[in-house]
Amino acid sequence: MTTASNQTLPFIYVHRVCYSDTDAAGFVYHGRYLEIFERSRAEWLAQYDLSPTKLINEHNIVMPVRELTMNFYKPGRLDDILYIDQVIENRGRTQVSVKQQAQRKLPDSEELQVIASATLHIVCVDTVTLKPKAWPDWFFPNT
Repeated sequence: MTTASNQTLPFIYVHRVCYSDTDAAGFVYHGRYLEIFERSRAEWLAQYDLSPTKLINEHNIVMPVRELTMNFYKPGRLDDILYIDQVIENRGRTQVSVKQQAQRKLPDSEELQVIASATLHIVCVDTVTLKPKAWPDWFFPNT
């Protein structure tokens, strides 16, 4: 059975900031971080041969975001290479809290600087009843 969580191996999604990510001042537009974080979560699922479509069609699961908190620390800029990580901070029966960070390398250094972060509360919902349901055990084998 495919699994969606492996706590021993961190997952890093790499994203190059392009023109469409920036605002008139040349900084990453705040709303784009939501899209970049979403793409990171999609790629995280894909590494386990899962996708939102597969979860819907084969497992009757959708994963809506119930709550979201974002923090912005430094501006991201055109051509920055962002490293997006995600950590499951808390797992309940029907909900998980996922923290994601966008980091970039400091100039002339290998040191990473956090420029934005988000904490999302994601609920496991049955596609038929549209009610919360327990996360399958196979989704989080190492927690």
